[in-house]
Amino acid sequence: MINIDWDKKFELGHERIDFEHRVFLNLIRTISDEEESGSDKERILRLLAELRKYAEFHFLSEENEMLKVNYPDYEEHRKEHVRLLANYSDRVAEFRMDAIPLENIVEYIFSWFALHTTQVDKRLAEYIETNDAE
Repeated sequence: MINIDWDKKFELGHERIDFEHRVFLNLIRTISDEEESGSDKERILRLLAELRKYAEFHFLSEENEMLKVNYPDYEEHRKEHVRLLANYSDRVAEFRMDAIPLENIVEYIFSWFALHTTQVDKRLAEYIETNDAE
C-alpha cells in the first residue's frame, strides 16, 4: 500500500488551494482505508462518487482562481482536469464491473494528485502570488 499522508512538498502557499488539496488527499486516504478494512463495494462506490464530486468542485474553484488572475496556462490546466475526470470515471466503471481492483484507482488518483500538485499547481500558485492584485 502507498503512503497517503500530507507532505510539505504539496504545500503551495495559497491558503484556499492548500486547504482543498488536504480535503482531496483525505478522501483518497479514506478510500484506501476502507479498502484495507474490507468495506463492501457499495460503500466504496459511494466514496468514489464523493471523490469525483469533490474533484469537480475543487477543479472549478482552482479554475476560477486562474480566471481571476488571467492565468496564461488556464486552458491547458483546465484540459488536464477534464482528462483526469474522464480517466477516473473510466477506472471507476472498470472497478464497478470487477475488471480492476480498487487499489488501481487509489494508486492512479494519488499519483496524479502528487504529480499535478507539485508541478502544475505549483506553477499556478507561483503565478497567483506574483499577479494577484488583492
